[in-house]
Order: sequence, then structure tokens, then C-alpha cells
Amino acid sequence: MPFCLAAVSACIPKSALDRDQVRGAIVQNIGVNGSPVAVERIYLSGDYALGFWSQGERKGDIVLARRSGRWSQLLCGNGPIRNQAQLQRAGVPDFAAEMLVRQIRESD
Repeated sequence: MPFCLAAVSACIPKSALDRDQVRGAIVQNIGVNGSPVAVERIYLSGDYALGFWSQGERKGDIVLARRSGRWSQLLCGNGPIRNQAQLQRAGVPDFAAEMLVRQIRESD
């Protein structure tokens, strides 16, 4: 059975797997009071991710990093964390912060 799982995961693009894992980490970190969390957007740059989320009236951004194969929260806010300086202060390296900001601009 492990061979089958490995074969299936080899066919799925890494970014799709990362997006699913990031989505799960966002829901786990943001979810309070049993209210559903909506993940609006996810941007990836190597081992760093930026997600836009909402939960009822609450909304904000979350910055995550992959550490030892798991996505962990670096910074979360009820407002935007969408510029390079904010991302760098959260611990995102220059090149990854620049790529995340570029992706946001290109998607608007």
C-alpha cells in the first residue's frame, strides 16, 4: 500500500500538495469557536506561504513557514500583511518576501 500512495503523490504537483497542507494549517491556526474558516487565497514561495482568510466578520492574513516538513505559523493578523517589509519582519527571507508580494500584485 505505501507504494500506491507514493505513486499517487508523485503524480500530484508539489504546489498542489503544499496548498492543501497550508490550507489545513490555516484552518487549524485560525479556527475558534467552531466557526468555519474560509481560506480566500494562498501564495507560495519555496518554504514560505501567505494566506488570506476570513471567519465570519473576522478576516486577515497569515504567514507560514515549512519547518521539518510541516507548515507552521510565523505571524497572523486581523489586517493585511502584504508588503515586503512586513513579511521580512515576520521572518520571511528577502527573495521569498519579494516573490510573495509579486504574486499578490499579479493576481489583483
